[in-house]
Amino acid sequence: MSDESSPPANSSPSGKRSPSGFMRKLRPEYYSDTEDRASYVLDKPALEYHLDTITKRNQTHDFEIFCRKLCERTICPHLRPQTGPEGGGDSKADTETYPVTEDVAALTYVGQPRDGSERWAFAFSAKERWAQKVRSDVEGLVKTGRGYDRIICITSRFAKAKDRARLEDELTKQYSIPVTIHDRSWIVTEIIEKDRKDLAFNYLGIGQQKDDPLRLGPTDYSRARQLAETEKSLDDPEAFEGMERQRVTEALIAAKLSRNLERPRTETDGRFLRAIRLAEADGSYRQKLEAKYEQIWTAFWWFDDVGLVNDAYTEFEKLALCATHSKNLEFLCNLNQLLVISIVHNHLSREECKYDERTARLRQALEPIAADRDQPNNRLEAVTSLLILRLNDALLEQQRERLSDVWRDYASVLDEARGLGEFDADRLERMIELGGNIAGNDPAYNSLIEKLAAFVSERTGEAEGALILLKRAQKLDFSDNLEMIRLLGKAAIGLTKKEYAESLIDAVQRLMLAYRSAGLLWAARSSGIFAAATLAIEGEENTQPPVGIIPTLKIWAWIALAMRHVPDLLHAIQVLNGAREVLPLEEESKAKVKEDLYELDLALGSVLLNLEEDDLRKLSSVPDVLEGLGLFTARTALLYALGHEDLLRADGSLPRSESDEDVSRILSILASQPVAEQTRGPLILNIAGERQTFETRILGMTIEIDFDETDQLINVAAIVLGSLEAFFSTSLEQRIMPHVERFHIKLKAAAGLSEPQFDIDKLDMSGELVWPIGLSPASFDRHADIQQFLAIISGQVLVTTCMFDNPKKLLDKLF
Repeated sequence: MSDESSPPANSSPSGKRSPSGFMRKLRPEYYSDTEDRASYVLDKPALEYHLDTITKRNQTHDFEIFCRKLCERTICPHLRPQTGPEGGGDSKADTETYPVTEDVAALTYVGQPRDGSERWAFAFSAKERWAQKVRSDVEGLVKTGRGYDRIICITSRFAKAKDRARLEDELTKQYSIPVTIHDRSWIVTEIIEKDRKDLAFNYLGIGQQKDDPLRLGPTDYSRARQLAETEKSLDDPEAFEGMERQRVTEALIAAKLSRNLERPRTETDGRFLRAIRLAEADGSYRQKLEAKYEQIWTAFWWFDDVGLVNDAYTEFEKLALCATHSKNLEFLCNLNQLLVISIVHNHLSREECKYDERTARLRQALEPIAADRDQPNNRLEAVTSLLILRLNDALLEQQRERLSDVWRDYASVLDEARGLGEFDADRLERMIELGGNIAGNDPAYNSLIEKLAAFVSERTGEAEGALILLKRAQKLDFSDNLEMIRLLGKAAIGLTKKEYAESLIDAVQRLMLAYRSAGLLWAARSSGIFAAATLAIEGEENTQPPVGIIPTLKIWAWIALAMRHVPDLLHAIQVLNGAREVLPLEEESKAKVKEDLYELDLALGSVLLNLEEDDLRKLSSVPDVLEGLGLFTARTALLYALGHEDLLRADGSLPRSESDEDVSRILSILASQPVAEQTRGPLILNIAGERQTFETRILGMTIEIDFDETDQLINVAAIVLGSLEAFFSTSLEQRIMPHVERFHIKLKAAAGLSEPQFDIDKLDMSGELVWPIGLSPASFDRHADIQQFLAIISGQVLVTTCMFDNPKKLLDKLF
């Protein structure tokens, strides 16, 4: 979130103020830190006079080179000079395009991007009778028979607009080829107004270059190197084959670097347009939004182009209003803020920028999200954006008495933000602090600042303490897995904040491994899913997840295999396949992931060959899924176990050169691999309507849950077993011992309940868990109640099944 979303520093009209000057003062780090940058001095009359006297100074050849370089910057970058007997002179092309691939054409950021296969001809002239020369050049170019798609003529002379347009229409109609004529006015505009004076200095020898030394600032030095490296990679169309979204990201990075280096606007705009083209072709929805947003944002804060913001807003709004995620609508909220700033500083009126109707549409898009309590982070982001709109309205209407209510509502947001790990607290903190520019000595704002200070202190303090626990856990190995679990469990809670996402991911990944090492697979599964989800959330704003998601998915897949959890395993492999294709991995890394997938394929094949007949029948529809995921060994093993050897022979999976005995021997070797014996528990398929059993083993005791499968009860059963494992893991070092071999829980759903219920029958060593049909186990509003209930279930099972000294002391410690 950028600071253009902040309230206007001055809410009363006080004359126009340059947006770039304001932002440069507020955020100097966004701009170039180079001093005495090289520049060229050239005025319009001098250039016009020089163009008028080209022929008198016998500079026609220099003029042709100058025109070609100018056309490469403004019209088409892929030009070659015509030399020798085939080019040059009257009735020949002074330059023409050369064909390039579509990929190369798409990567162009100077000139006008076109189909790289089109052939354009260019003719340059300094002759006084420009119209006659244009007719002659066009006729000669057509007679070459080269099949030009467009002809562009450039003259150093002035041409009246109506005469030029009439001649263009006449020649276009006569030869059925689009003809464009550019005269001296066009040259002057491109060189003077669009700051391409270096071309005139280098190729016509006109103007002056300042001799001030160029002192490249340290930030610019880093930016310039990064830009050069990025452009080098973008120049190669094959560099991002199969990773097109990464290419969009790199193109946008190049555009931002060009902006921050304060390169000429034509160059920076070209890079943004390239990023937009690539996003439209291959990018995600967010990339399309971001590329267009950054172009508009740059035009306002770097080039003071208020008009472009106003003109481009409508098209961007159509794209942004399709969003259901607050982070995407935040882009539109930021652009709406630019309209507010333009109004406050008298660049635009409310009517000119259609502020009221545009703001109403934005508010209408945000309000349903702000009302959806099932997505708390998304909801609170929307509430924050709505508060920004309310604040702007109060300032524009000059009704400062309304601000106190806004500050109080910000305080409510802070209250709700406690415990929301993925909520962007940085944005909220910035908005509140910037509100001090307009709050004066408002008691409501003073109270808000005190609450903000406590919020930041609490949030930061918890996280910093959690980092200490994480560092300690990082020094342990998995022989101390129980201590790791204890430390990492506490660390993960303290790190569940967006600002500490990287450390949170590290903690949860290690927790997953520690649970797995201790044989607590349901708890390991929960940690793995949480880690993958956190990585995906981080990747949502960056277009793609971090590369670290690959090892997380791989471990999750192995955990699922050990649990015989087929849906989890197949889903993890599906996402892993996708990550291998789209993430920017080195070839060596891609090969390693492919090898890992092959190992999973072999392991799954071994497990399938060891299944009982009843379980095999349930998998009769799975071979096609395995084939689609590239698990060919597992598919062969399953079809063979199901008795479809003829099918395997027919499709070539079993070569006809291999005898039945050879096939049986090979598959027997696969079936006898140790991995098959390392899996445990009933086969999990999550087939709706069927009876399913989940189970775990803790301290030699089996705890099982059986239920009729529905999406709700599948999740409840998994959460209960994960909670039991996590709870017991913190007590394993205590002096406790189960006195039963098995504890059975029957899970069912019931209507009419507001709270879940759990009852234990100590005689049968069983329990009954009844879950309300309308209660989602992931409900945010009921999160604390559900957590407490899960802890109570765990405590009751522990007390019922185990012997230990001083139960009250132990339970107090565990809770």
